[in-house]
Amino acid sequence: MYNGIFGGINKEQISLKRWKMSNIDEFKKLYNFEFEEIKVDSFEEASEKYLATYKDGKEKGYTPVFLTVDEYLLKTFEISMKDENTDNMIDIFNKNLEKAKNINPIELFNKFIEQNADSIKSNVNVDFTKNSYEINDSNKNNLKFLTIFNNEGNLKDNVILVKVPTTKPYEILAYFGMGSEGIATVKYWYQKYRAVPAAITYDEIEFYVERPVLTFEEAKKLAIEQYAFCYGLLWECYDTLDELASAIYKNVHWYFWWS
Repeated sequence: MYNGIFGGINKEQISLKRWKMSNIDEFKKLYNFEFEEIKVDSFEEASEKYLATYKDGKEKGYTPVFLTVDEYLLKTFEISMKDENTDNMIDIFNKNLEKAKNINPIELFNKFIEQNADSIKSNVNVDFTKNSYEINDSNKNNLKFLTIFNNEGNLKDNVILVKVPTTKPYEILAYFGMGSEGIATVKYWYQKYRAVPAAITYDEIEFYVERPVLTFEEAKKLAIEQYAFCYGLLWECYDTLDELASAIYKNVHWYFWWS
């Protein structure tokens, strides 16, 4: 149903060039947003930084998001602007946000379920029970940002915490190039679960969820919605929808990867 964060562009399509300016300077050319270059040493420190800034943003009228400004992300912005015949990412924001107003995410989910009934059925364990959801509840109240650290646990280069000038967190993804169907879906999840986009890379999104799912039945339903939003969840992150639902249950953190 969706083609990834930025319209289905993949690394094979992106030919990187040597940027004359730093990645951060390139970002500043595109967005007149206040931001802070992040220097943290641990997952805990990153979480504390985000939550404190998120609280401040509620009082001052902005929403923070971690952004990993690497060459792939910058090139994706460039391709998006070229496709839309503009040199301004805000033009794309306005266009996709307007189109999203006419999209019903429930209809998208129902269409996905109808078209992928066999795949959904094959990815459900018939023996899955409520007890399975109650295993491994530890750490689900902890917000652990995975995307801003490398495999060695070190902070990646060019990570910034952007103060996006909106009190509607689902608009964050519109600012950074997500299409109208994705925006409509994230708006729906924000209204229902207070799921806030909190970290973005070229091909990943992490959400901070203020109202985590508290019933296993709701978690199973949401797992299908998230599968529709990001097919790669079952290819790269979880073996079955049941396993995905178990990860969602009571969790304040959602993770998506378009591999």
